[in-house]
Amino acid sequence: FPAAILDSLHIERRQQRRFRQADGSVLVRWTGPAFVYAAGASTTDEVVFGEPGDLVLLGSRSLEGLNLIVDPVAKSLRDAGPMPLAYSG
Repeated sequence: FPAAILDSLHIERRQQRRFRQADGSVLVRWTGPAFVYAAGASTTDEVVFGEPGDLVLLGSRSLEGLNLIVDPVAKSLRDAGPMPLAYSG
């Protein structure tokens, strides 16, 4: 997400991490914990403080936490169904 938006929401910058792009280049960006809301669901995750020119993406880790999947035909997010649970009863 754009760093200016995360800063305005008082999201704390906690750690600098390295990210590899599809072309092999490596970028360094700050990350921090945040609540993520999308399609009526919420979760907590690490967010990346984007710089000008960076894409705004909802990553697979956030989607899994939100229990959402991408519907490419409808171009929307939808419920992923029941979440896995380990039960030893």
